[in-house]
Amino acid sequence: MTLDAVSTLPPPDDAGAPDIEAETMTALAVTRIGDASAWRGIDAPIPVPGPGEVLVRVLSAGFGHWDVLEREGRLGTAGASAVPFIGGSEGAGTVVEVGAGVHRFREGDRVCGLVPARRAGFGFHAQFTLVDADHLWPVPSGLPLQQAAALPVDGGLAMHAVDAALRIARGDALLVFGASGGIGHMALQFARLRGARVLAVASGADGQALAERLGADMAIDGRRHDLSAALRIFAPDGLDAALLTADDARSAETAVAALRAGGRIAWPHGVRPPPMRADVAASGFGARAGAAHVHAACRAIARGPFHLHLGRRLPLARIAEAAQALETHHLGRIVLDVP
Repeated sequence: MTLDAVSTLPPPDDAGAPDIEAETMTALAVTRIGDASAWRGIDAPIPVPGPGEVLVRVLSAGFGHWDVLEREGRLGTAGASAVPFIGGSEGAGTVVEVGAGVHRFREGDRVCGLVPARRAGFGFHAQFTLVDADHLWPVPSGLPLQQAAALPVDGGLAMHAVDAALRIARGDALLVFGASGGIGHMALQFARLRGARVLAVASGADGQALAERLGADMAIDGRRHDLSAALRIFAPDGLDAALLTADDARSAETAVAALRAGGRIAWPHGVRPPPMRADVAASGFGARAGAAHVHAACRAIARGPFHLHLGRRLPLARIAEAAQALETHHLGRIVLDVP
């Protein structure tokens, strides 16, 4: 079977037991550093897990800007120095085989995982992948695998923001700017599960509606509504915390000004730092911090309620279309289903 033959989405979570007798798998490789034409379908050997590794049958892979950066050779040097390579930093599926020393997982377990540092040949853009056991997590029972595929990167970052960077507690007044995006819509829910009050600034009327469905105490469309006016209503005595997951210099200034003395503000790497205030704790955070908080994110999701919103779901063969979708208005996350 080739990727070009893929025209339909696979069944949800019951696609049947994988067949590894053929010894080869379908995968999508970056064959050179360049544009979308660098992604090509290939047949590759099914890898064998070594000590501390787990072989996973991939159902879906999360897709984000990092996948495009990797294809362009702008995400470190590991992938760029070893083309062709199979990309895909995050995904979900079921355990097929475990290597020596792995005791937390067994065949059939539903898992999601990260490949934080590219190893030549292994990524989630393939029917099978190898994942280090310490970067693999059981999927909460109520979370579909297609949603879980987009959890490790943005879910970990969202939990780090809520738990470590902003130290959200019951009763806190929190602003989430970019609340309909990948990190933002998960951080909104994690904060609500902790008993915080959340003002969600989303993108578009559909983003505002999503934030409301996810439990925001107040939601506005950042394209149409006045943030300053909303803040005066939501937190007349000042915000306790603010999370900025999207770039907008004017809104960042407004958020900083609205924080009370002793407040906290945080942003993920890739978002420009806001103006600083001496009486406000400010922190940026990146992928390593997020990876350390995926387990906590899974625990929070298990307590629920929680919804990981998929704005687009496409077959792996349509990865170029997914890359185009990243540049257009979409809510939540994009995932690629693996045949």
